[in-house]
Amino acid sequence: MSGPGYVGRTAGTVAASYSIVVPPGFVRVPGGMDAPDAAAFVAEQLGDQPAPGTGTAPDDWRLRFGSALGRALAADVNGRVLDSYLSAGPLPGTDIVCSIVVASVPVTRTPHADLDRLLLRRVATHGAAPIVLAGDPAVVWTDLAAEAPAQDGHAVPDEVADLTPLRRRTVLTRVAGHDDRLLTLVLTIGSATDASAAPGDADADTGSDIDARTRIVDAVTDVFDAMLSTFRWRDAEGRLVTDRPLA
Repeated sequence: MSGPGYVGRTAGTVAASYSIVVPPGFVRVPGGMDAPDAAAFVAEQLGDQPAPGTGTAPDDWRLRFGSALGRALAADVNGRVLDSYLSAGPLPGTDIVCSIVVASVPVTRTPHADLDRLLLRRVATHGAAPIVLAGDPAVVWTDLAAEAPAQDGHAVPDEVADLTPLRRRTVLTRVAGHDDRLLTLVLTIGSATDASAAPGDADADTGSDIDARTRIVDAVTDVFDAMLSTFRWRDAEGRLVTDRPLA
């Protein structure tokens, strides 16, 4: 591995940004945008809004990104979100939508604010599993629907009320070259309909619907874990930070 696109990890290497491979079907919303700019940015990636009377507008257009976009913007209370990746509407043939939010978490520097200790605390309090992300210590844990933290008062009721949380998977990691911040990547999977209102009159049908939904949620979680394996830090010049020897 060599060339101008890479930089070796040394004591002076500082991450300025990141890269990650995102599968088709997601749209990216950079952090710091207001609602109109974010909507325009998403619309450009999705294509022109369907014309009225085509059978896909306007409700389908709103379902494709409106609720998820409102949720992502409302969650960025302190302007710490770097990027949000939103599924472009429900997954085909389902009512399941998902988002991935990447945010910086500042840590006040004190004698007791050891970043590794903060990560280990998540192992004790959240049942997190230690992992390595792009060469740095990290932890990951999963909240099921019943355990997922509730939305706070900053949520936008008319945009997110129709989304039922199914699972949330969180990664908390150190950032190369920084001792005053952590980075979090949060996958949120939700249903655009009430999870308790599965179709079908028979108990067997309801159970089948729940099993199918669980398999889909598991598959989306696996995709997120695969995305984590592509996560890399970049320095201020855009070069990938690597632990491998440079020729």
